[in-house]
Amino acid sequence: MVHPSTIAAMLVSTLVVFALPMILGVIFLRRWGASPLAVGVGVLGFLVPQVLIRIPALQWLNQQPFYKELAASPWFLALFLSLTAGLFEETGRWIGFRYLLKNRLQFTNSLAYGVGHGGFEAIFLVGLGYLNLIIFSFMINNGTFDSLAAPQLSLAAEEIRTQLISTPSYLYLVGGLERVFAIAVQLGLSVVVFYSVKRQKARLYWLAVLLHTLVNLPAVLLVSAGVDILWVELWVAICAAVAVWYVIRSQKQEQQHAVLSASAELSQNGVRKS
Repeated sequence: MVHPSTIAAMLVSTLVVFALPMILGVIFLRRWGASPLAVGVGVLGFLVPQVLIRIPALQWLNQQPFYKELAASPWFLALFLSLTAGLFEETGRWIGFRYLLKNRLQFTNSLAYGVGHGGFEAIFLVGLGYLNLIIFSFMINNGTFDSLAAPQLSLAAEEIRTQLISTPSYLYLVGGLERVFAIAVQLGLSVVVFYSVKRQKARLYWLAVLLHTLVNLPAVLLVSAGVDILWVELWVAICAAVAVWYVIRSQKQEQQHAVLSASAELSQNGVRKS
């Protein structure tokens, strides 16, 4: 039997994963005047590079003997997965700002993009999976899992059952919390790439790729080394805190710039009238 606390933890994390992007989206769209298009482009910025290109490419590589030999090294695998994630996602982000949002290069739209990107990632990687696990949990508890789900799941059925019964409840809460941190990181990276396009500075794009890699690399290495997941989440939390600080700092700079621009414009108008 799946413990009720496990089901409750999955329900809480699922609610967080679905609700947080929506709440942030409402704030950025309604209160800050961001464009809904920016959110949509953000969704595409994860869907196309990751779901449609990178993940299928990794699945193909996993079947190749040469890659299996290289992937036997934890360092190679961690670096390769982290670097390709950075390259694919940040390139998608750059294309989104450069071509799809070229007429909407406002700071608020960089945040709206981040919500679309990070929100879709959270729902795709955690939300949908947790929904399935919740359904399986109820089926296990009411005795219908073996007759309805197990035949379709085949060999994975017993693994899923064991996971749901034996995994500590708090780990399912950690999964939702990790997505909160990840969304914060995605907001920060979106701002970096936004400035890369707006200011036409290619080095900021490469900085985003590097930062993305540095966020993922220690986490992947720690997981592969069997380190307690809470230490992994501590690293992601630190990265999220830095990202939030950067976003707040950038927002204040944008506000100061807007005030200075408005003052300069008023001064020019006053000179012209005089």
